[in-house]
Amino acid sequence: MAKQQSAFDLKHIEETAAVETSGILDQLNLPQPLTDFLQKNQRTIWIVVGIVAAVVTVVSLYGSYRGYTLNKAAKAYDQALVLDGDQKKVALEKVADKYGSTPSAIWSLVELAHMDQAAGELTGAIDKLIAVNSGLKENSLLKPLILVNLGGLYEQNKQPEKALSVYQELKTLKGFESAAVNSLGRVYEAQGNNEKAAQMFQQYLTMTTSEETAPQQDDPVRAMVRAGLNRLQHK
Repeated sequence: MAKQQSAFDLKHIEETAAVETSGILDQLNLPQPLTDFLQKNQRTIWIVVGIVAAVVTVVSLYGSYRGYTLNKAAKAYDQALVLDGDQKKVALEKVADKYGSTPSAIWSLVELAHMDQAAGELTGAIDKLIAVNSGLKENSLLKPLILVNLGGLYEQNKQPEKALSVYQELKTLKGFESAAVNSLGRVYEAQGNNEKAAQMFQQYLTMTTSEETAPQQDDPVRAMVRAGLNRLQHK
């Protein structure tokens, strides 16, 4: 008695696929050269189709997992924010450690840095913001805010050279050039480098001048910069 071929036998599957493929090609009325090519290479074509299907499945599963992780991280972050004191700090640290690649982890580090700053732990705050900044892309909307905060921390921690370096980086970001120049002037003045500070303040006024702007119409920041420039020029 002949042995019945299993429906799951690889050879049987390939033979069945070949028959089905030939039938489909016949029904499509494709040009004969193309039909011959497809029939000749159908094994390779099936392998490629299988690989593509596997990749699509993996990407879909990863997307689902990523969405699940983002939701969990956001929930954990929200729960941490309603806590106080050490409980809040511990909860935020857990979010940062467990969900390191998510926006919730980044905001947890930022919040922890603010807590350190409020407690006078400037070195800890600086380290956290450095970690956040290193993981941000150049076009991240958060990057300029982190640089402004980091530069201010360096100034507060009596590290003017590092503050200057941060503000130079800020100066490269579109839309924040004038703010960076103003900050550079402030740091140079604090260092006693009056000539360089005056250059920065003058540059700021030039960058923020419009045809309608007159000294008496200065906004509060321009008024402060103008006053600082006058002060430096009369020293």
